[in-house]
Amino acid sequence: MAIWMQPVQSASSGTSSCPQWEERFRTRAGLLTDKQCSFAADIGQQGVVVQHKTSLRRRCESVTEGSDETGSRTLLNRIYTDLYITEGLNEEAIMPHEVKQLEKVSKIQNFHDTPIRYHDIFKASADQHGPIRVVLTYGVAGAGKTFSVQKFTLDWAEGLENQDVSAVVLLSFRELNLIRDQQHSLLTLLHVFHPTLQNLPAEKLAVWKLLFIFDGLDESRLSLDFNNSGLVSDITQKSSVNVLIMNLIKGNLLPSALVWITSRPAASNKIPPSFVSRVTEVRGFTNAQKEEYFRRRFNDEEEKASIIISHIKTCRSLNVICGIPVFCWITAIVLDDLMTTEQRGELPKTVTDMYSHFLLVQIRRKKKKYHEGHGRSLQELMEADKKVLLNLGRLAYDHLIEKNIVFYQEDLEQVGLDVKEALVCSGVFTEIFKRESLIFQTPVYSFVHLSVQEFLAAVYMLHAFTSRNTEVLRRFLGKDYTETFLDDFLLRVMKETFKIENLHLELFARFLHGLLVESNQRLLGGLLGQIENNPKTMKKIISNLKEIKNGNGCPDAAINTFHSLVEMGDLSVYQEIQQFLKSKKRSKKLSEIQCSALAYMLQMSEVVLDELDLEKYNTTDEGRHRLMPAILNCRKARFVNFSLTERHTILVCFLRHHPPHLTELDLSITNLTDDAVKNLCSVLQTPLCRLQILRLCNCKLSKISCAYLSAALKSNPSNLTELDLLGNNLKKADVQELEDLVTHPGYKLETLLWVSL
Repeated sequence: MAIWMQPVQSASSGTSSCPQWEERFRTRAGLLTDKQCSFAADIGQQGVVVQHKTSLRRRCESVTEGSDETGSRTLLNRIYTDLYITEGLNEEAIMPHEVKQLEKVSKIQNFHDTPIRYHDIFKASADQHGPIRVVLTYGVAGAGKTFSVQKFTLDWAEGLENQDVSAVVLLSFRELNLIRDQQHSLLTLLHVFHPTLQNLPAEKLAVWKLLFIFDGLDESRLSLDFNNSGLVSDITQKSSVNVLIMNLIKGNLLPSALVWITSRPAASNKIPPSFVSRVTEVRGFTNAQKEEYFRRRFNDEEEKASIIISHIKTCRSLNVICGIPVFCWITAIVLDDLMTTEQRGELPKTVTDMYSHFLLVQIRRKKKKYHEGHGRSLQELMEADKKVLLNLGRLAYDHLIEKNIVFYQEDLEQVGLDVKEALVCSGVFTEIFKRESLIFQTPVYSFVHLSVQEFLAAVYMLHAFTSRNTEVLRRFLGKDYTETFLDDFLLRVMKETFKIENLHLELFARFLHGLLVESNQRLLGGLLGQIENNPKTMKKIISNLKEIKNGNGCPDAAINTFHSLVEMGDLSVYQEIQQFLKSKKRSKKLSEIQCSALAYMLQMSEVVLDELDLEKYNTTDEGRHRLMPAILNCRKARFVNFSLTERHTILVCFLRHHPPHLTELDLSITNLTDDAVKNLCSVLQTPLCRLQILRLCNCKLSKISCAYLSAALKSNPSNLTELDLLGNNLKKADVQELEDLVTHPGYKLETLLWVSL
């Protein structure tokens, strides 16, 4: 190719070379100046971003409710309803079951929460110092965490929000699990999961504002040990996937990058708080949003929507769990089916009833779709599905105990589940079990919701009992378990769920008891096996629930015995407590189970209790212990002369929920140790604590305890106006710092009561 050139004058002629000539030469030769190169590079990178946005838009623009196999994907923008998202620290010392979380959320939301919109997740509020780099968002299963992440990503990809972010990198832990044994650099990790970014120069990653979204920390099978993570600071340096993620969170790797992590509550503590700039909680639907969901779903059947909404409001357990959007979907499917002409009957009132019907509805739907005209009854179809359902139950049971909610091909093979056979032979398989094809087209499986896994796990465990499969039962009940009667078996299960490490199995235990109801056994046919449900056995099971001891365990776990009674259709305790609350005479001695029921009913009541005084209740020491959850819905709590030696951590756990009405707490004559006072101070120093009066009379407090109190009040000028330390044998020097706070204008403490030695 000929190149046109202008003659060059020599340097000796006294003239310099012409920049315009040089640029013309570069242009004619197909070369670019540095400025033009930079411009061309920017154009190229803009093309990469456009391609990346297009890819993300396709990935996030449509979603499914329930199983992906049905093909009924819906545009996210069409169905997305704003969720209730709040800002605040997750300070749970003892993590209750997620249904318990919902109960507390439904009661205490809107009082002192800071609502935040999903697309403002990285925007600092006026009272925050420094930029927000790492956000942890937690919420119960099905609350809408993934939908929020998808909506955020979709809005960015469509150019609507957060356009200051150069690129969003959406990753899920269920995908990352697939390469957990491989070595990668951050650069190759990006290329594997987002091929559209392959043409992005490595040096641009350091100057671009990238947002990494890690969805589903609770589904992670990666080892995240932040104390022994190793250092990686170069994006081209290879390491294990878990080490890359930890260094990204720590800020060693791409310190300019933003990180957003979602998780269920039980796994949220895998990320040390010191690395998190903001914690938010997705709380699912408020009561108004529940109604909006059902009215939108049945927009052309207003009467049906009204009946469903009214029914849910009358059933406390259903109303609470409908705070989960996925459960609203399950409820809509079941009640819609039962309200048809040929299936009209009594609507489910318990959670077990609802799930038993849900399983039946899916079988009936598949009968209509695949078996019309073959004359097969529902019971025949149930038998056809029995093998698959029990294999699914085994998968659910084995992994529920291990706290796994996502499964891979090897997990299915271990329980003898052949997916191809199940897809052909079992119509119900695709309705309760989700299959997603992720990276490398590798399938990942999960149940449509955690509660479905819990239900099938209970079905499988009950079948294992009736078929005398002790090997299966020993995985949960211990190697010393031997064949026994149904009442003894259920008693042992309930005692196991009282343990801190098994609190996640409470709904599973409720299902086990609810499955004993004759109507549910009829619905599920031979799936449960032959149950010895004679009146004498049922009476013994109910008696065990009423008399079981909890000791110093979490009183929330003891409330589950009350819920299990309700699932069995025994409302006697509920009715007894209703009468107790109506009666003006409160001298009646309360049993422990009655105290659990009372604590639950007081906690969930629309009327705020003026005073919770444990001394006024005629019950045992354990009974008073079981009343502790009622502190969440009272203005004044008196735990005077109450043994807190081994229970103070549980009390602190409830206080960390920041009861919205509690302004006065009296812990006099409780012999608080220094450690107990230190834990109590961890609540006092948080901005959400509303206590105004704290009484610690005759608690044998030490100088160290006083130092903890003064440090807590100094670190956060709290609402505390009165501190009563009478009867603690303290010296002037012990309380000097506290006295200084009274005279200091920057603190609200006005009254300090104590007597010098």
